[in-house]
Amino acid sequence: MSETNAIYLSSFFSEGDIVIEQTVPSFYNMVNALAGLIVANHLPGVKAEPIIDAVLRRERVSPTVVGDGVALPHARIEGIERPYLALGVYPSGIPSAETDVPVRLVFLLLVPEHQPARYLQILRALANLLREPGAVDRLAAMRDPGEIIRFLRRSEMKLPEYICAGDLMTANPEVLSANAPLAGALESIMGGDKVEIPIVDDEGRLVGAVDTHALLGCFIPKGLRKLFPGAKNDLDSTMEALAARMREAHRTRVRDAMNTDVSTCRVDTPAREIAADLAERNAVKSYVLDKDGRLIGVIPLGQFFSRILRD
Repeated sequence: MSETNAIYLSSFFSEGDIVIEQTVPSFYNMVNALAGLIVANHLPGVKAEPIIDAVLRRERVSPTVVGDGVALPHARIEGIERPYLALGVYPSGIPSAETDVPVRLVFLLLVPEHQPARYLQILRALANLLREPGAVDRLAAMRDPGEIIRFLRRSEMKLPEYICAGDLMTANPEVLSANAPLAGALESIMGGDKVEIPIVDDEGRLVGAVDTHALLGCFIPKGLRKLFPGAKNDLDSTMEALAARMREAHRTRVRDAMNTDVSTCRVDTPAREIAADLAERNAVKSYVLDKDGRLIGVIPLGQFFSRILRD
């Protein structure tokens, strides 16, 4: 995206798309008001109710309160041709179940159904803007929509050229130490829906991952039927033998069972490269590393599809 073709955050809304409320609305009323602004200003003849339903449905899947007094409710809407933004400023703050900090800024984003990348670009630009020191406090203190628009234009937050790992990852994933007993990996996987857990060294650098197949191989060998030919007729002795193998495997270290050929990327790696690597490796996760190889995030395959295709 060249400078002449650059798209800026301020181009998606105007003064009429901003509401400043001293009273504290419910979440439904807040979404209703902001969606109503977009419909009234930009979508004549379109009913607001389906839009409101889509936003609330998306919110039930995963709340969009991001902390620091900011919420970013959004939805992909069939039938609109370009993205729309509305901003609600609530100086008194809206109580939130997701954070102890009341929500003071609410950016409602509607994106065409056929533009999944665009919504991620806009959310990333918003996140970059609000990450600037004091930006949330300054915006929440403004009482004039024109002042807010001027602030956004001065900031000139340009949409990123492409979707990257930073837009897709979950930060600070659960990890295991390479020196941990294999029992720790088993407990972690039994405790949830995990199929693969990253393994790090003492400095937090990724050294591999352990998955359910590796654990199965440690606890139940491939030659199980040959080792225990009487399994059908002598269940007790078979289970006793398996329990003995599991006790032995519990003395094994994670590093002895981990896979070192894993999918990795940097925070600025384009999504298309991540997808290609996941496919080539038949991997279930891509691990996001910093320049020193430390693990900073993870992109599960299901989450990748969710962000690109559904979110």
